[in-house]
Amino acid sequence: MVSPMNGRAELRDDKVITPFGDLAPRPDIRPEVLLRLSGKLQTTLELGQLLEIFLEEIQQAVLVDGLTFHHEPTNTTIAVGRNSLHTANYRLQTQQDYMGDMTFHRSTRFREHELANIEGLMTTLVYPLRNALRYHEALAAAFRDPLTGAGNRVALDKTLSREVELSKRHDQPLSVLMLDLDHFKQVNDEFGHSMGDKVLKEAVKAMTGCIRQTDMCFRYGGEEFLIMLSNADQSGALRIAERVRMGIGQLSFAGKKDKLQVTASIGCATLQPSDDTEELVSRADTALYVAKDSGRNRVISDLDIEYTRQGDVSEEPSPEPNQEANGH
Repeated sequence: MVSPMNGRAELRDDKVITPFGDLAPRPDIRPEVLLRLSGKLQTTLELGQLLEIFLEEIQQAVLVDGLTFHHEPTNTTIAVGRNSLHTANYRLQTQQDYMGDMTFHRSTRFREHELANIEGLMTTLVYPLRNALRYHEALAAAFRDPLTGAGNRVALDKTLSREVELSKRHDQPLSVLMLDLDHFKQVNDEFGHSMGDKVLKEAVKAMTGCIRQTDMCFRYGGEEFLIMLSNADQSGALRIAERVRMGIGQLSFAGKKDKLQVTASIGCATLQPSDDTEELVSRADTALYVAKDSGRNRVISDLDIEYTRQGDVSEEPSPEPNQEANGH
């Protein structure tokens, strides 16, 4: 079923295109167009490619400048073609599945017979789109930690390698945060593993709520997470890290006897020209352990460690010449 969502394209309320109402304009589409479109939509399970094929084919029957597809459950948005002033919006739904919302764009208003043609063409998209969404979700699950929903190590390796390469190619900053939940073993020991799982899930929600849409959160292992900050220099990364630390610190959980609050220690590192992915992560990891050794619940940058070491070296007294000569 494909239903119009609003009236910006002169749609009547409650118009549903399957089956067509007796008073609604009927689609005027050549059978060979539908047959060719149906066949081409069966050639791919890749969501973006499927929508590109659909737009290219329907433009032979209806003037459309572009389309935008949004699937709320997977937070997926794909735009094909170009946006224009006038839109027609549809909700795609079968009896079992919600398959997203589709918006068509063009520079002039849609007429009723054109909307009927669009709706007729969309009937060929429903099941290929459902298959593509299931494939998309299966691929996403393969790169997602099943407990927290954060990216897993496989996703981290692929994504970070790509981002390091892009950062160097386009001379853009890239930073990573290595985060560890403080005293997490005590959470499991004193409150149980089910509480520990809940803490991990809520911590990831807090992290994702504090970072930008372009940033990504990965579960590195146990209670340790890596947050990748695209186009973020050291000062920007530290601001985001402090937001994340405070967001996690505001979490509160009700135990059987006592209330549980958690904190996080965070190490921050920014990509240097000579870095590869291992060196970048290693410096963030070192900064994390300095944060934990310094009292936990704080953010430490890799550059802070370098400055500390330089200070330690400069303050170390040199031996007196006579002491060195006499062997004292």
